Amino acid sequence: MEAKGRLCFLRRRMSIRYPVGESGQFLTLEQDVLDHLAKWRQLDPKMPEAGGQLFGAVEGQCIQVKLATGPRRSDRRGRFFFIADRFAERREISTLHKSGLHYFGDWHTHPQPIPTPSETDISSMADLFARSKHELNAFAMVIVGTAGPPKGLHVSLHSVSAWSRLEADTGV
Repeated sequence: MEAKGRLCFLRRRMSIRYPVGESGQFLTLEQDVLDHLAKWRQLDPKMPEAGGQLFGAVEGQCIQVKLATGPRRSDRRGRFFFIADRFAERREISTLHKSGLHYFGDWHTHPQPIPTPSETDISSMADLFARSKHELNAFAMVIVGTAGPPKGLHVSLHSVSAWSRLEADTGV
């Protein structure tokens, strides 16, 4: 990926790009991430929610989400809830940081075609942002619905006191 001014140019692989307000930055979900999220969609009524973490790198104006992890065996999962093993997640953040990937946020599924965040989702992200040691302006949250991307993905940025939804720009 090359960053030139305000644009992100992707080579060969599909991705979904989300402009970040008027900042000139883009959050990009890369193909490997989209593939991982797609395999956990709750297409069967008996499937429990799944979730994990989002990792990547910043190159110029591009915030590249390159890896989605989870779910883990130690997570608690049900049809309408997902509770991550936070101890395992902290280990994962440390391990992946050593390999050059930075934690950007969390993802989880909802059993609806076009997902929307619950009050619990919003307050959990604000709490996580407040309790974490980081230098980010916000954490990303991706909710994976049963519809295909980009409509079946809710992508938002969260800080302690505010959040904003990002709308897909292009699938390249």
